[in-house]
Amino acid sequence: WTAVTLPAWFAGVGLPDANANTNAYLIDTLTVRASTVLRDSVVTSTSPNLIVGQYNDPELGLITSKSYFTLTGAFQIDQTQQFDSVVLVLKPTTYRYADTTKTQTLVEVHPISSATPISATKYSFASPKLTKISYDQATLLNQNRLTKKIVVPVQRARPRLATLRLTLSDKWGQDLLQAAKNGQLATQDLLEAHYPGLALLPGATDNAALIGFDATSSTSAVTLYYHDPTAPGTVLSHDFSLSGGRHFYQVTADRSIAAASALNNLPSLQQVSDAKTAQRTYVEGALGLVTKLEFPYLANVNFFSDHLIVTNASITAEVPAATVLGNLAPPTDLAIYTIDQNNHLVARYPTGTANNTATYNPATPSNSGIDRGTYSWSVQQYCQAVINRTVPNNGMLLISNSPESPTRVVLGGPRNAANKLQLRLYFVGSQ
Repeated sequence: WTAVTLPAWFAGVGLPDANANTNAYLIDTLTVRASTVLRDSVVTSTSPNLIVGQYNDPELGLITSKSYFTLTGAFQIDQTQQFDSVVLVLKPTTYRYADTTKTQTLVEVHPISSATPISATKYSFASPKLTKISYDQATLLNQNRLTKKIVVPVQRARPRLATLRLTLSDKWGQDLLQAAKNGQLATQDLLEAHYPGLALLPGATDNAALIGFDATSSTSAVTLYYHDPTAPGTVLSHDFSLSGGRHFYQVTADRSIAAASALNNLPSLQQVSDAKTAQRTYVEGALGLVTKLEFPYLANVNFFSDHLIVTNASITAEVPAATVLGNLAPPTDLAIYTIDQNNHLVARYPTGTANNTATYNPATPSNSGIDRGTYSWSVQQYCQAVINRTVPNNGMLLISNSPESPTRVVLGGPRNAANKLQLRLYFVGSQ
């Protein structure tokens, strides 16, 4: 490897044993710029999941997830039937994020307003700015018949939770049965006109975890129980199913006191330099946060030779240990995309490889006491193309491989003293 005097646009150089006759070079401090970009057009209406909950993320602020769904199951019944109870049954998935050891108000239930129903023709997005929806402030959770207080389920979101049953308001259930008697639920259109759907909210003061529920499960439904007065001992019921209906969820962050407060009010597709976020960048799927990397002087390595061949180029991005709590584990991999100058996606990188990712390598104990998890990936194809002037040098984005998921990761930036992101570029050049 050849040791040379570098021009000013290199921040420095790291070289193996020098050999002036090889025309082979290693540069490990080529300038890299890092920033966080907002891509908030995250569709959640195509996900099979509902996500509900709230937790205080020390990096991103108070994270709140709310879910919305319609009911299916047209229903008509004769006037003699009598109401017993109404229950919302939800089927949890295995998705949990944040602290599941805490007790929390798992779900509050509110009726969706008829003024903003869930669209049947358009995607619904995780961002409330892109999909407007409203719900009644009064909860549908039932009152205790003795104390008259709202019965709110307070428990741990344990991973083995098989079913969540929420008893809903008797008055709402009686109105539902009466609507069926009156023929107002006889078709799906009539059902949605009278009952546009339900909203699932976390408790206002919750600080625990986000929980996934299966919106496509046949067991997820509003079940109306009633009986025929001529046979009071026979339990009758009708399911207004979630499966087959429309649903989505929305995730928001209150960053007023968070480390990433500089991301507040960030316009879509705009970026914030890591210099404003403590030399860190962020990736969080549902919030639309992605990390952008730029290599402004990459084409200038032609300084070494007119004909350069990149033999290896790789990036290592460290994850600050303090941000990897046991209940806030980073995603196992990140998707890589090339972009245009306005941060629009161009193609999955590298071209023609649909499943290439930046893979997470968890921290392992070492004698040095430096235990750092990292993401690493090759950028050889990109570097060669930029040097050859066959692609524009717009940089690349790191995006959650599950873009609708609220799972997040924090990456150290190129100037982060403790967790430095680094590009190592090996190339050979002809005389």
